[in-house]
Amino acid sequence: MAKKPNIGKLICALRQELNMSKGRFTAEFSVTFLTINPWEMDM
Repeated sequence: MAKKPNIGKLICALRQELNMSKGRFTAEFSVTFLTINPWEMDM
């Protein structure tokens, strides 16, 4: 069975690669901070 990727880590890495704060990232991708924060914290 293939290992499930950690989406939160991928999102965090992408955001950092784009040099974006969480606030800017959420605005650019039309999601709220309350949505993205748990993703990045793998909740």
